[in-house]
Amino acid sequence: MGDILKYRIPGQEIEERFGSFTKCHYTQELKGFVVSDFEQRELYVFQESQAEPMVHLSKEYPFVMSQQEYEEIATVFLASFRRFGVEKAVFSRIKEIDLNPIVCQKFFDSLVAAYPNAFVYFISSELFGTWIGATPERLISIHAGKGSTVSLAGTKKADDGSPWGEKELREQQYVTDFILERLNAIGMKDVHSGERYESIAGPVKHLKNDIEFSSENSSALDLALDLHPTPAVSGFPRKDAIKLIAETEPHQRGLYTGFIGFIGEDSSDIFVNLRCCSIAENKAYLYLGGGFTSDSSIPMEWQETENKSRTLLNILQNL
Repeated sequence: MGDILKYRIPGQEIEERFGSFTKCHYTQELKGFVVSDFEQRELYVFQESQAEPMVHLSKEYPFVMSQQEYEEIATVFLASFRRFGVEKAVFSRIKEIDLNPIVCQKFFDSLVAAYPNAFVYFISSELFGTWIGATPERLISIHAGKGSTVSLAGTKKADDGSPWGEKELREQQYVTDFILERLNAIGMKDVHSGERYESIAGPVKHLKNDIEFSSENSSALDLALDLHPTPAVSGFPRKDAIKLIAETEPHQRGLYTGFIGFIGEDSSDIFVNLRCCSIAENKAYLYLGGGFTSDSSIPMEWQETENKSRTLLNILQNL
């Protein structure tokens, strides 16, 4: 039996492919639909065939923290900043809800309708189980020799009209500076960042810069591998933040905060896998993260993850 691949790039029609995901190497020159985990240990590409698709439910049940456990572990996480030499790091958790897997198709269709500006997908394979998501964060787009990416960080409720705090402004600036530095370091031409603005993503909003560059003769996969994971999902400095995350988070992120999307000959769109969940038998596991800096309030970071969960929960509760 085959795997499931359904996705919708913003502004385009829904794509549905028949075939199977296969594990591959990051050194390969890949074309087609790809998905990676957070740590870039696993990379999968979809190979088309006439295989009949089926849902492959996850057989793993990840660790779900209570609010008290979250606050205890996050306290250790934040206290470790000086030891690891980090200025920002992303701490994540998992939220469990009841869900009948029979509604997966309806869930995907509802996300497509609710979030026209998000990359929405429904993938299922024996290799990694079933994942569904609606992510607002573009990692790399290449069209006709022009490349683009975004710096997206800082979170508030969409209806919060108060000024952005210094913590959120600094958190997002780390991401912008990192992306611009990396693009210039690898020789991209005509690198330009637009002005920072608010971007609404369903029930929450973020700070965002659109960044453009010339991508002549550039590989979308190579660019994705160089930029990912940006400080938006890891931290800053990146290498030290990843070490802190590995030591402190009590769960594996899996495909959460990996990258996902389509690589073509002349056109590619790759996204960061946020606002997503894995599906097990009668359960959905929502993956939620928040960017910590030295002046973070841990109860407020918990609330931020609750706010982010509404992207999927608002849909799930109406299925």
